Amino acid sequence: MLKNNDFIKEPSKKETILKNLNELFVSRAKFYAFFDENIAKIKGDIFDFENAEALNVKKVYERFYHFDYAIRKLLPSVYSAYEIKDSDLSKDF
Repeated sequence: MLKNNDFIKEPSKKETILKNLNELFVSRAKFYAFFDENIAKIKGDIFDFENAEALNVKKVYERFYHFDYAIRKLLPSVYSAYEIKDSDLSKDF
């Protein structure tokens, strides 16, 4: 007997990577939007960190965490595409 989930198609690797890329771009945009809302810019281009008010560290971390998580979700696909092994990385970070 067939079940409802027998007809559910698993996303292709490309679809998964595209989803992860889009999530990365959204997270990045939110991260920078937070800065735009809270930090003035010098000549409209560069964040003026020296004259910025102190930011809520928890809110900064929350934005960074989502951005970082989106990047980490993509790494397995990048490693696979370029045949990168864990031992290939310098690990000096």
